[in-house]
Amino acid sequence: MSESLSRKLSRFAVNLNYDNIPANVIDKAKACTLHNVSAALLGAVTPRGRSTIDFIKAEETQPGGATILVDGGKVTRSGAAFANSDFMCVTNQCDSYRMLTHPGPNVLPAALATAELNRNSGKEFLTAVVAGYEIHNRIANDFIPSTQARGYRSSAVYGIFGAAVAVGKLLGLNEDEMAGAIALAVSATSGNLEGMRSGSDEWRIHEPLAARNGALSGLLSRLLYKSGSRCADSALEGDAGFYHTFAGNNKGKLSYVYVGPDQVDLSSIVEKLGERYEMLNVTFKPYPTPGFNNPVIELMSELKKKHAIDADGVDRIIVEVNWLETTYPSPAFPRPELREPRVGTIHYVAAYACVEGGYPGYGRWWETGLGARKEAGEPGENPKVLDLMKRVELVASRERDFFSPRITVSMNNGRIYAGEYNQSEFKWDFKEDARRLGAWIPGLPIPEKQYKNFVETVNNLQELTSIKPLIQLCVCEK
Repeated sequence: MSESLSRKLSRFAVNLNYDNIPANVIDKAKACTLHNVSAALLGAVTPRGRSTIDFIKAEETQPGGATILVDGGKVTRSGAAFANSDFMCVTNQCDSYRMLTHPGPNVLPAALATAELNRNSGKEFLTAVVAGYEIHNRIANDFIPSTQARGYRSSAVYGIFGAAVAVGKLLGLNEDEMAGAIALAVSATSGNLEGMRSGSDEWRIHEPLAARNGALSGLLSRLLYKSGSRCADSALEGDAGFYHTFAGNNKGKLSYVYVGPDQVDLSSIVEKLGERYEMLNVTFKPYPTPGFNNPVIELMSELKKKHAIDADGVDRIIVEVNWLETTYPSPAFPRPELREPRVGTIHYVAAYACVEGGYPGYGRWWETGLGARKEAGEPGENPKVLDLMKRVELVASRERDFFSPRITVSMNNGRIYAGEYNQSEFKWDFKEDARRLGAWIPGLPIPEKQYKNFVETVNNLQELTSIKPLIQLCVCEK
């Protein structure tokens, strides 16, 4: 490549103009904003959300600062980015890109805080969101499982780039400064996988730290360049750069892949940049459970409804999923207990959907984590679910892509019902996301009318001269 990746990505971000962004991409930016901020509304009133509010207000209060969602407190840009990102992650209902990264809790809190303080318009905000998401997705793409194999958590490691670019776009950084923001993000990125491997909780602050540090990367780059300093253009693909450190090499050799070849050309990162938008491949999580559980819940619920399946007559259920979904968080550092039938696993959610015909849209499993309750469940747990999950067989496939399960239900009477997904089912546009989020309304801390006004405001973001009305609709009246 004649020019560095950072240079090409920065030029795209700096030159991106709202009027030149395809309508379906703008619609997706609105959907991402709607979904993740709605998740933040749910998360802010959980015990963890309330403790985060107390912590950030004690450490980061700043009159005239950026807004903590739901609470309304004014804090520093960094404080708001951290808190609002934490809210988006608490219930595990944010968005996903290629299963293991979550651009929303990284990009949006940093962009919201900066747009509020910088008095950016709705169009400027949406443009920055598109820039942040697209560069996050481009840098991450095929390399995500390889990063996990190195012991790093991909969501935070890649998320910082989206936050840095979105903030840089809102601040009006030039090409050199934007490339500097990417380079600074390389130095500031972090997120270790041991917590997820061992079942502890430090991973919960990964995205909040990435959102905060990404915002700082955008701010610091302008400061450095104004003082005459510069950053490495080769920060991504250089011999000691990002890919060497976080993907194992800078040659495009992949440790693990979902499906397909284990070698890519680094030039693919910028291929058709501005023509083909990876942002359109972002998926949404409607249920408070890990992303790979969501399509299993949805597909099993559809099969039950379509065939009037009586769980009492089920002999066994076979769930075929991508092999990396059975070795979470990485084949290099798997949690074998997640392949066992215990609460929170694929076995459990398949059984739950078969028995109940669906899964709660809010208020479940956000405190204890994946598989933490073993076989006990919650008080009042339906014993039929706990019994059936022991008859769910999990099959790892190297042919099925992620979020593309196939479920086969064998009945005691010999009948067999089957169905499969192809990964497209959760790539919702704004209209579909808004429809699906209606299920969350009873669990939200704001009145239904206020939430519907928020939805309408997001849908018309391009008309706002400031995003403050949007933020105000996400604050509880006192």
